[in-house]
Amino acid sequence: MSTLIKKNININLKMDYNDLFIVINCILSVVNFILLIFFVLRYKRARQSHEQSPVPVAQAISAEREDVEASIADPSCHEVKRGEVSISKVTEDRLLEQLEKAKAARFFLKKGVNMQDLADLLGTNQRYVSYILKRYAGLDFNNYIQQARVEYLISCVERDPDLLNVKFSVLAEKAGFSSISKFSSVFKAVKGMPPSEYFQRLRMSL
Repeated sequence: MSTLIKKNININLKMDYNDLFIVINCILSVVNFILLIFFVLRYKRARQSHEQSPVPVAQAISAEREDVEASIADPSCHEVKRGEVSISKVTEDRLLEQLEKAKAARFFLKKGVNMQDLADLLGTNQRYVSYILKRYAGLDFNNYIQQARVEYLISCVERDPDLLNVKFSVLAEKAGFSSISKFSSVFKAVKGMPPSEYFQRLRMSL
């Protein structure tokens, strides 16, 4: 009788172990499936991000590594979210510094310059460029370029008053505008008066 009981117990134990083994395999399969989905989604997002930004991979990785290292060294360099843009303080400061250098190099004088051109100069993407311009200049890209061109032209005229006697077509060309009409409309939008009136006042003040 006792032998029969022992056999039954052994059979039950084997069945319990088999059931447990099946449950564990099921759980591991589900976990592996979830991990697979996670990595596939992550790969797709990384690919989309890479397609949006033409920055060379090595340059992007280098910049990202610098940001991470700086964040570790300085815990205050946390990531901030404004609208749909997530950007670290380190990256923000770096892009602002590069924007100032690009402006000093007068990138805005290039005819037909666009946001992607500026993104390439800064080694970033258009979303970050738009964010930096809105945050620190309070302007979108087109208005930033127009204002920079007008300010540059005015500074040139103030340094060299002889330019006051130059035709507007020459001034427009010098400031990177494609036509006199475009130059006049942009100038008026930025300074609140047409260039003829502004430069006439400037002549009187010199």
